[in-house]
Amino acid sequence: MPTVMATQEQIDAARRHIEELRDLHANDVTALIRMVEDGALKGQAGDRLTADLRAWDRGFKDLFARALSLLDSLQPTGKGASTR
Repeated sequence: MPTVMATQEQIDAARRHIEELRDLHANDVTALIRMVEDGALKGQAGDRLTADLRAWDRGFKDLFARALSLLDSLQPTGKGASTR
């Protein structure tokens, strides 16, 4: 499998994009959880949906953290290889 090298500029752009997606996700899921908890869906179905949304939120937070950690482990090369 060939090794793909990224410049610091590409790494920084990827970081900004991941952080943007993470923030957008957090706001959307938080809004959904609040809607359900405020009575949009009552009873056991609402409780199950809230639990599922919270699990989904934890999973995505972990995914974004792992993606950012992976970027931190990259060594930039070529044009734009200066440090952040």
